[in-house]
Amino acid sequence: MLPPQRTTHTWRSPAGAWCYDTWGNHGRPIVLIPAVMFDRSMWWPVAAELRPHATVIAVDLPGHGDSPGRDQYDPDDLVGELALLLHTLGVRQAPIVVGHATAAPLAVSFAARCVVHAVVTVDPPHPHSPVPDLDQYVAGFDFDSVPPHYRDLITPSTDPRLLTAYGPVMRLTDPAGNPPAAGRPAQVAIHSQQPPRSPAADDRWRRHVYNLPGRFAHLTDQPRFADDIRALLRPDQPAAQRHGSHLR
Repeated sequence: MLPPQRTTHTWRSPAGAWCYDTWGNHGRPIVLIPAVMFDRSMWWPVAAELRPHATVIAVDLPGHGDSPGRDQYDPDDLVGELALLLHTLGVRQAPIVVGHATAAPLAVSFAARCVVHAVVTVDPPHPHSPVPDLDQYVAGFDFDSVPPHYRDLITPSTDPRLLTAYGPVMRLTDPAGNPPAAGRPAQVAIHSQQPPRSPAADDRWRRHVYNLPGRFAHLTDQPRFADDIRALLRPDQPAAQRHGSHLR
């Protein structure tokens, strides 16, 4: 019997449990972080597509999906726990870390503190955007833009307290103020639509604009998104150190 494509696991940090799915057990790790208020199932289609090429790990942030809630969600703690999770899994190559929408700042923060091969943001929020109320937040994603067969994978939490508690995560700013030096990880920003111009970030990020509605670029054009991630796995792409994901 063939092994299942996706397996589900629970890892317990000192602060609480994380639930995550994995696909494959070979090649460079790809860590997929869903937007705040969403769970790991939003990554299932692209994770299955990437499975032959990498080890794919999709997490539920604490308080989301099958990861239990906690009293607070400090961004530094979340980055440290995610790094410890990868260390516990025996990760030997620097990962590609992908953050969707309001989890994009968390992925960028992880890349600033840990050794990564690349950091990818998908429909990231505009810097310094205020945290909206729950109805505004959910409406801003435009669920109708997602193909109907994927919509069951993007059911958001309805707890407004969780959105408020993750405010510090969503307000994180990019700590890298200068263009990356030689040997720094690739920085790729994928947008459904052309974002407002941000001159400070133009030299540091390679931008892909899909010209599609909504804020689920990885689902509205899943084949193109998978191709963009696969391109980062090629040997000629920029890479940091290839050993582990330890905090700097």
